[in-house]
Amino acid sequence: MKFRSRGRFNLKRWARAVDDRLRGTAFDRMLERARRERRREFVFAWNRGLGDIALGLVPLFSRIRASVDGSRILIFTRRDLVEAFSLTGVDAIYSIDGLARDTRIDIPAAAAKMRVALSSNAVVIGEPDPTRWLEGQRRLYPPVLHWQGAYDAHADALVPSFAGEIVIGAHVHSETAQYYGYVKDWPAQRWQSLIARFPASRNVRWVLFGNEPGTAFDADNVVDLRARTSFLALLAVIRTRCRILVAPDSGILTAAYYLEGDTPLELVSLWSDPRQGILKQACPSPNAHLRHTPLVGAHEDVRNISVDDVAAAIEAALTAAQPQLLHHAEAH
Repeated sequence: MKFRSRGRFNLKRWARAVDDRLRGTAFDRMLERARRERRREFVFAWNRGLGDIALGLVPLFSRIRASVDGSRILIFTRRDLVEAFSLTGVDAIYSIDGLARDTRIDIPAAAAKMRVALSSNAVVIGEPDPTRWLEGQRRLYPPVLHWQGAYDAHADALVPSFAGEIVIGAHVHSETAQYYGYVKDWPAQRWQSLIARFPASRNVRWVLFGNEPGTAFDADNVVDLRARTSFLALLAVIRTRCRILVAPDSGILTAAYYLEGDTPLELVSLWSDPRQGILKQACPSPNAHLRHTPLVGAHEDVRNISVDDVAAAIEAALTAAQPQLLHHAEAH
């Protein structure tokens, strides 16, 4: 087992891992005590990143379900994460209005304010630490986000079905770079150059994703959905319209990767640090028809991934998608 942070030995993490190996993690001990005391209600607070819902919390939920018969899992979180939690199979989700990211959630106070009655012996997990609690166990509990077919309709008002075209989704800005000590986003001018290489004349349509409008893209085969979708609508567009998705390490990438289903998707991911996200999780996608091509920047910098590298990955994805393109052409 390696204990490194951005290439450096991390003594504190090593010491914690040794303690967890000897005594079990705090979550191991909490779960064992809950079994022993027949406590079935587990209440989590979560006010961190979107991607870690699938990467970290869903495996913890799976452990609870496997260990405690009749368990109930309740979530207190900020409003913009409610739709993501709706895909995790938890029993109840409580949204706290006006909550800024990373602000600590006082679960008893929040429950009292919302008049939510918690069990007197509920296991309250105010500060989950899935990174530590899942060390060495990630592959035992592969994440799955559960999709309902009715959600697909969210795409209809946003993007038509482009018969005879291959739709490429592009998450052009992760919008969470400020929370990390390294660059996560591919430069905007690279996206501009990449999109120009795949014009409408190639029967390609681009759909852009993101929470904020950002840099303008003027190509005539671009549908810009930035700041225009909810989380579920964004995933619905990826599921029902996109044959290819290009994205940096982000919550959107993670959600698309771990979304259950049988929808063909060529996923091209862009990385600075390969020890993060779905690469660190190292679990297969529950979508057997998803093919993943990760591209890692030289010297662990996503900016060192060239347009040529990404274009080559898209060319390979287009080749894989040609049967779909031919099917549409023959049908029309």
